Parts: sequence; structure tokens; C-alpha cells
Amino acid sequence: MPDRLFRLYQRKRIININANIVASGLVSTFIVVGLLWFIKDVIGTNWPTWAYTAFSAVADLVLDVGAFAGLHWVANHWRPLAGRTDEEHAKLHAPAPDVFADTTRLQFERAAISPLYYIIAIAGTEALQQHWGWHPAWAVALAYPAGLAVTRTIHTFWGLKSGTYIDHHKRFHDDSDRTKRGSD
Repeated sequence: MPDRLFRLYQRKRIININANIVASGLVSTFIVVGLLWFIKDVIGTNWPTWAYTAFSAVADLVLDVGAFAGLHWVANHWRPLAGRTDEEHAKLHAPAPDVFADTTRLQFERAAISPLYYIIAIAGTEALQQHWGWHPAWAVALAYPAGLAVTRTIHTFWGLKSGTYIDHHKRFHDDSDRTKRGSD
């Protein structure tokens, strides 16, 4: 079963792009939560709420981008498993776009909607700390996933419309068809 799920994850871009962004977002959020807990409770700092919020935004950005790039490579360029059928094999091994260009395009799209993500995450973090007295770690643990849910929905619709989520085998066949028509 895990092999089958992994092959599905690698074949379907709508699944792997969203899974990778959610995973990298949650991993970075949990690491930031741990760092904030460590900074505030173990070290004993007493920063103003804006300093915890600023730290969380910078740390989240760095960790998220790095984690996404690694996961995107695994999903779209690493092929440890063969397909179980000829059709699945062909879909898994269809040429993928250049790893750098593909990752850059996705990061550009994410950057375009990241202001909304960070408005929700930062405003939520600040509001939960200042108005409800939440610990900065708990505020981040709620606000960042809320921003992730909103921006994932928007980016999914955008990716479906723009073609970002076209599976490799479909893109490859569309390009082959265009080449054949052009040579006729």
C-alpha cells in the first residue's frame, strides 16, 4: 500500500504539489513553534509580541522554502519505484520539466500569494498574543495553518487554471502532439 500511494503521489501533480506545500508549511510551523517555546520558556526571554511574530515569519519562510524544494524534487524528479503496469510506468517516467525551472515557477506562484498567507499568519499571531494573551508558540500553531488553508485553496484553483498542475505524462503528450502538428 505505501508503494501504491507513493506512485500516486508522484504521478498526480495536484496531489504532490499540495501535499508538499502543506507538509513543508506544517513542518516549518512546528519547528517555529518549538523554537518559540524554547526561546520564551527555556531561555526565558521576554520580548515584545512583535519580536516573536517577526522571528516566526522569518524562520517560517526560510524553513518552508527549503523543505518545499526538497519535497518537490522527491515528488517530480526522483523515481525509485517502477510502475506496476505499462501505463503507470509510462506516467511515472514521463519527462518532467527542468527541476530548477519547475521549482522556481511554483515558488514564484507561492510568492505571489504569500502576502495573503503572511497577513493571515502574522495578524493572527499578533491578535492571539495581544488580545487573547496566547503564548507565541500556540498563536503560531493556529495562525499559520489558517493562512496555509486559505492560500492552498486559492493556489489550487490558480494552478488548475494556469496549467501548473498538469501531470507530466499529459504535458509530454500535449507537447508531442504540438510537435507532430507543427511538422506536418
